[in-house]
Amino acid sequence: MTIVSRLRVLLTWGSTLLVAVCAWGQQHVDSLKLPEVIVSGMTGRNVQSTDMGHVNLSGETILHLPSLFGEGDVVKALHTLPGVSQGVEGFSGLYVHGGEGDQNVFLYQGLPLYHVGHLGGVFSAFNAATVDNIDFYKAVYPARYGGFVSSVVDIKMKRPDFEKTAGSFTVGLLTGNVCLTTPVVKDRLAVVVGVRRSLIDLFTIPVLAIINASKKKDGEKKIGYYAFADANARIDWKASAALRMSLVGYYGHDRFKLGEKDFDAPNLGYTWVDGKLVPDNTEGMLHYYDQSTSSLSWGNVGTALNAHLTLGTLHLTALGAFTRYSSHYDQRHEAQSDLANAGTYAFNLYGTRNTVADFMGMLMAYVPVAPFYTLEAGLTGTHHRFMPERITHKARQGSQPIEGQQGANEIVNVGEVSLYADNNIDLGPVVKLNLGGRVTKWMVQKGRHRLAFEPRLAARVMLAREVSLKCSYTVMHQAVQQVSTNYVNLPTDLWLPTIAVAPPLKCRQLSAGVFCNMAHGTSASVELWYKRLWNLVEYREGVSVFNTSLIWREKTTLGRGWCYGLDVSAFHRLGKVEGTLGYGLMWNYRKFDRLNKGRRFPAKFDNRHKIDLTLTYHRSEKIDFSASWTYMTGNRITLSVYNYDIYGSLFPDAPHTIPPFVEETGVDYYASRNNYRLPAFHRLNLGMTLKHKRRNGHMSMWNFSLYNAYWRQNAITIKKDDDNGVLFTSASDWHRAFKAVSIIPIMPSVSYTYEF
Repeated sequence: MTIVSRLRVLLTWGSTLLVAVCAWGQQHVDSLKLPEVIVSGMTGRNVQSTDMGHVNLSGETILHLPSLFGEGDVVKALHTLPGVSQGVEGFSGLYVHGGEGDQNVFLYQGLPLYHVGHLGGVFSAFNAATVDNIDFYKAVYPARYGGFVSSVVDIKMKRPDFEKTAGSFTVGLLTGNVCLTTPVVKDRLAVVVGVRRSLIDLFTIPVLAIINASKKKDGEKKIGYYAFADANARIDWKASAALRMSLVGYYGHDRFKLGEKDFDAPNLGYTWVDGKLVPDNTEGMLHYYDQSTSSLSWGNVGTALNAHLTLGTLHLTALGAFTRYSSHYDQRHEAQSDLANAGTYAFNLYGTRNTVADFMGMLMAYVPVAPFYTLEAGLTGTHHRFMPERITHKARQGSQPIEGQQGANEIVNVGEVSLYADNNIDLGPVVKLNLGGRVTKWMVQKGRHRLAFEPRLAARVMLAREVSLKCSYTVMHQAVQQVSTNYVNLPTDLWLPTIAVAPPLKCRQLSAGVFCNMAHGTSASVELWYKRLWNLVEYREGVSVFNTSLIWREKTTLGRGWCYGLDVSAFHRLGKVEGTLGYGLMWNYRKFDRLNKGRRFPAKFDNRHKIDLTLTYHRSEKIDFSASWTYMTGNRITLSVYNYDIYGSLFPDAPHTIPPFVEETGVDYYASRNNYRLPAFHRLNLGMTLKHKRRNGHMSMWNFSLYNAYWRQNAITIKKDDDNGVLFTSASDWHRAFKAVSIIPIMPSVSYTYEF
């Protein structure tokens, strides 16, 4: 099916839904008189404004959604929205309207953060207990936001209490957190602090000790460690009636280590007898060890100072911020076959490091010029300091060290200055416009400059009292991209300053839709969108991340992408029951001249259909029930469905592997990139919250949740193995087996919260 025919199908679907929604809205609107409303929650639709693709979620909503391990999660709450994919199940990836995971900007009280996942993405890096609300933009967004092309996640931290001390602590299966607010100077100075830590290492350390004690006699030792922690703090100062200031700090870090060690068990040897290993007590054995480990660490640290000044109707805001993200990955192998002979010692280390540091300042003014016209304008300056990659290879054999190799330890400095303005114009009860723009200039090393203009246009036309038609057009640019060689994006994937060697990543998006408020607490919207991407970056075929002979810019290639689709959302409240329904339809493609023979291929997360249904039942002040169901067309992977019989004849320009016994098995043949679609994904989550108000006014809550309630084994990838049962001697004994890999079964969770 061609793009034109697909667009025709898309427009047919959209027009049918638009007519149905308008007809229903027109039927009910005459009997319904409502003031201008903004529906918050899982839809966040506003009939009156020019906003499109904008959702506002409260911290309370996030905390009470059923989720993995009973942990309320900012990013996983966004996964329930149409047009948003989570990527791989259980991970906190965010793929919006066909974009990549690195194309979203996360702002924590104005502080930009580069990687927002703990435990490889199972938890997001935001403590939900400290979150007041979030604004999420996936279509056109205000001109004050820039630098990333897919979405904005603007997270507002809870304000401290100037009157009294209050707080909460929560203990779940894998994490514990504390949130505390207190006045320092009553009515003048107050602080709020949140600290969260994983509990995984508290369980794994004693478990590993028990396992290793039992394995010691066999000369085996398992190595494993994981822990994460994050901390948030905010200090607010009421300097005067007109001036308020706040200082925010963020820290989040993960450490992970996995490996094993083989060593000689004291006075215990083995002899091969009749096809079996039989222990003996040979005294003259060599004393040896062999240890391999992989370790990862990553995290953000930053601080932001905000000042807000009110002069009549004029509002001025200033922001100064510093943030730093770093990641570190090592593969280490150490062995010695005879501890009495130093010449048998061997050591090998491969490592890579990546850092991004930003120094940012912003000035913004909001001016209601006239009753029908408001202006928001500002200036932003940022100094980016990138270390794209520092690859280290060290080796030693015996007592003589082998000279280590090190890749380019390049530092790239980029200056960025942006001037922006948003003009909100109300032309009466029918038409409302937003005309905005952003001009950005990048100053790169060696005198290279790049300039980009980003128009932001949005319009709203009232079709009836509570039915509006909206359309928008926007252009965005991005100077840095994260590149991965893995199916699952890892926190140690490199952030590369592509602006230093190529034009910035560019995105154009066009959207149109109908928004309705209807009787009985119902609201709905239908949005069509089309998106084009230029200067996407991917690794070239066959390039290794640890290749020290090539610098990062020589490992990558540029390409294009285009995506288009339809988002449908509905929200309904009836008494104690609230429900939301979201449906997304999407096509998502990529094309690189140096990948897949220059042919177009589907993107990794080309999820054609996505359905999300969420229900909440507030039975009483003491008990709430919630349920969420998700269905999504499967992700794309590159899978070898054929084998080449001729040794050494590899399919050109495609990834390949040479398995053991290559003469019998042949080599894998990859027809094209992302050529196989995984089975459809669906899952039901259930939750229940029990609340108890104590005599002293404090509140205690138990949260019970069931993740993947009907135990759907959702495949995250397909594994292709040599499967012969026994060691074969001829090709007739051999065949390949395709096995779906699923990692998350049914998962019950419980957590306890005490608020005071």
